Amino acid sequence: MPKLDVPTKTINKSQYKNYLQKANEFFSAMRDAYLDEIWNAVALNAVHAAVSANDAFCTYHYGVRCVSPKHADAVKLLISLSKDEETKKNSTHLAWLINRKNLVEYEARLFTAKEAETATKHAERFLRWVKSKLS
Repeated sequence: MPKLDVPTKTINKSQYKNYLQKANEFFSAMRDAYLDEIWNAVALNAVHAAVSANDAFCTYHYGVRCVSPKHADAVKLLISLSKDEETKKNSTHLAWLINRKNLVEYEARLFTAKEAETATKHAERFLRWVKSKLS
């Protein structure tokens, strides 16, 4: 494994299933919130689904997960561990979501329906890609 520039924690690889379960649960909550037109809940659950999916991927393949307080480091970890073009391409979904975490959680501005729709698409694409890499 390459030297990592982000703080990580060693995790038993079998624990990836727990992170995947969390990702699926957050994704389900995101879909429910979307149907109820609760746009901020859509966005935050999309972020959590993607972060948990990333933890599942990194745990399954490398036995580590990001523990940095900076959520953007999760993207850096993914790209530094799996350097192929497919990972780079799919990491953009995770990055898009993480870049909006602060906005949806802490800023006064509310998420719009259009932003929630985009967040849903990014979460769906990232989770689908992660699941395809866990079998």
